[in-house]
Parts: sequence; C-alpha cells; structure tokens
Amino acid sequence: MHLSGQFFTTSTANEVMVLTERSSNYSYLIIAALGLCLLLISAARLRQREIFLILGQNTFFFQSFSEQYKNGIRENPLSSVFLVLQYIIISGIYIYWYNHFSLVDFNTYQTIILTTFPAILLVYHLFMISLTGSITGFRQIIQEVNQLTLTMAQSAGIVILIEFFLIYFQPELIKESKLIIGGTFLFFIVLRIIRAFYHAIQLGVSWYYIILYLWTLEILPLLIAIKLVFPSEISSWLG
Repeated sequence: MHLSGQFFTTSTANEVMVLTERSSNYSYLIIAALGLCLLLISAARLRQREIFLILGQNTFFFQSFSEQYKNGIRENPLSSVFLVLQYIIISGIYIYWYNHFSLVDFNTYQTIILTTFPAILLVYHLFMISLTGSITGFRQIIQEVNQLTLTMAQSAGIVILIEFFLIYFQPELIKESKLIIGGTFLFFIVLRIIRAFYHAIQLGVSWYYIILYLWTLEILPLLIAIKLVFPSEISSWLG
C-alpha cells in the first residue's frame, strides 16, 4: 500500500502527519535477511539443544576451552558454523540498513567494504592469531584464541539480532541505534581482548608481547585500513 504523499489529520488537533513510503525491494531485503538469521539460529538450536547455554558459558566464563572440553562443554561444529554465518549476515545487514538512512553518500566500493567489514575483521583476526602462533611457537594459543574469537562473534550476532528487531520496527531509534549496536560490537571486542590476554598469560606469554601484538597486528592495521578506504566519509558517518 503506497502511503507516500498522503496526509492524515487527527480528530483532536489540526495536526498533519506525512507518511513516507519505504522502498519495497529494500524492505523485502531486510525482512528476508532477518528471516534467514532466525532460520540459522533455529537450525543451530535443533542441531544442539543446549547450544545457548554452552555459548553463554564459553563467552563469560574465564575457564579455558580445553578445560571446558574435558568437562563436556563443547559446541557442535555445525551449530557453530550456523551462528557465525548469522553474525556475518545480521552485522552486515545492520550496517547496510544504517547506511541507507545516513547522510553520507558512499560509493559502491566503500559500501561493499563497510557492509562486509565484520566478516573481514573476523577472518583477519583468525588468520593473524594463527600466523603469529605458528611463528612464535605458541601453537597452543592458536586454538584457544581462535575459538574465543568465534564464540564472541556468535554471541554478538544473537544480541545484535535482538537489538535490530527492536530498532527496525521503531524508526525513532535510528539515531540511537548507532550507539546501541556500536556499544554491543565494542563490548564483545573488549571482552575478547580481555579473555585473550588472560588465556595468553595463563599459557606463559609475556604481557609485553601481547600488547605488541594487539597494537601492531590488530589495532594499527585496522586504523590504517579505515583511513585508506574512508578518508573523510567515516567521520561524517559516525558523527
């Protein structure tokens, strides 16, 4: 039903409300993506009934994953894949949705990079910790931190999906969504760093090398990439 250009006057006051039509194709894309996310979560739940309990324990307990495996706390591999895919889809669709309402006019290349950024960052983290662990000889930390990275992505994906459902159907929260979703991303990134730092110390890695790794191989490359891809637009988009 096309509502663009129609005016409605309330019976209690001489107020005029204008409803702007949403793009049908755009709305269908968002709804389809949300449906796919729900389908993936349902598939993960059917594959492993206690998946959410295990995911909560893996996310917030500081027990190492090897110790949890010994206690029978182990995530089903296929359920893990479903939840990681769900994270990639919901994070990308949120960025695409917010960009749709943004005043910044990104070109096609920048839009693709921005939308796929969570997936790119996830792959980058997994690759770098694997490479660094192999070079330094701390092979035990590879499995620990990589599993932690995947766990944080899965948990973040579920929380972001819930938040996006609330935000999408309440347009007045568009501006606040930047803080809500951004805060969720930041929370799980910081939690990942804290947990990874803790496990690395437990495995005998010096705090000096941990900080050096975080700055040179995670934080600095990320800042450089943002500066190269979005030299001026990113500040306006965030502002």
